[in-house]
Amino acid sequence: MGIRATPYSIPKYKYSQSSKQVYMLFFPEQLTPKAVIHLVRILYVDTVSGVIIETPLIPVHASEVQVIDLQGGILSPGFIDIQINGCFGFDYSSAFNDKQDKQSFLKAYNESMGQLLEYGVTSICPTVTSSQQHVYHDVIPILGLKTRSSNKADSLGVHLEGPFISPIKKGCHPPEAITDMKHGYISLQERYGQGFEQYAAIVTAAPEVQGCSEIIPQLTTNSPTVFSIGHTMADFDLALSAVHSGATMITHLYNAMPAHTARDVGVLGLISATKDTLPSDKIPFYGIIADGVHVHPSAVRAAYMANPSKTILVTDALYLIGLEDGHYQRGNQSVQKKGSLLLLQGTDTIAGSATHLIDCVHNLIKWTGIPLAEALATITNNPATSLNIAHRKGFLRPGCDADLNILSADGTLKEVYKLGQKIHGFKSKAAN
Repeated sequence: MGIRATPYSIPKYKYSQSSKQVYMLFFPEQLTPKAVIHLVRILYVDTVSGVIIETPLIPVHASEVQVIDLQGGILSPGFIDIQINGCFGFDYSSAFNDKQDKQSFLKAYNESMGQLLEYGVTSICPTVTSSQQHVYHDVIPILGLKTRSSNKADSLGVHLEGPFISPIKKGCHPPEAITDMKHGYISLQERYGQGFEQYAAIVTAAPEVQGCSEIIPQLTTNSPTVFSIGHTMADFDLALSAVHSGATMITHLYNAMPAHTARDVGVLGLISATKDTLPSDKIPFYGIIADGVHVHPSAVRAAYMANPSKTILVTDALYLIGLEDGHYQRGNQSVQKKGSLLLLQGTDTIAGSATHLIDCVHNLIKWTGIPLAEALATITNNPATSLNIAHRKGFLRPGCDADLNILSADGTLKEVYKLGQKIHGFKSKAAN
């Protein structure tokens, strides 16, 4: 028995002609994220193309196929983090000045992407916070180059968080880098560089910034780039207008935006807008940092319950994730790390997160009481759908990359596969 047919066709020339190069994964319990597998117990993976297939092209004989029995465990698509600023000592917003610096940047970047696999994170949107022009021009063509690798996490395109944001809700973004769009689309091209759209998966900006309302439809209509509302003082009406113009996402819900009140619901009001105001299919996706620091557990629960299929867990991790506690320098800013808490030195301003994505999932389960399978959808199905790549990432169905995680029933990460290749040297990651 194989995966049931899907509406789209799969070109057969992409796949191996040998059953010896096919994995057959057997899972006796239906515990994968909802809506990704429908009463199917066998998943076929072609290890040459690295893609999930409907059935092998030739008859499968048990002696010729590697069978992986999940033994009652959970099979999940690889995890996707659409907002991560760096990891393991590498900052995605780092500038470089010469060829040697560029080579060092590339080396550190590739190493960090490899290390992410140890935590089941198989795809990300490397995130660049508000920076000067030369930084964007240096890093966007590198971070935004969409990759497909068997030994490191893939880039789905860069997430440009800023610099077109509210100075009032800048968070830890350097104020000297913040600007407006008074010259319209040219402002984006000058700051990010000509042709940035081919590299940008997400642009986060504040709708009230001068010129922003005009560029939203231009950006989202002419490119695959997603416009996300964030770091903003926008009220509900302005945020709603941005959605009608093409915004389909909210960046780190609750953080860097006005608080929700009884009469002024602000950006937060979008996630539970009435149908006469906003059709349910137009409600934007929203990232939320479930690290126990950025957002109160009760607020995380309320946001998830409002619209589970639009909830996306993100880490918003700074490069300090994976490093020891202490004081670190980021540009002109000093950051103090204590566990998962990162603060700008001498302030109570949160400077990012140091919590891994799987730990955010465990927090969501603890705070909402939902099953692990449903929680996993927030880091697989939902982010893939939000970026319009559900045909190739984030789901267990034919045509999607075989980026796979095997977890025990308690959420311990046991094995990781990238494009059908097992990641060796992987150490089991227990639930915190």
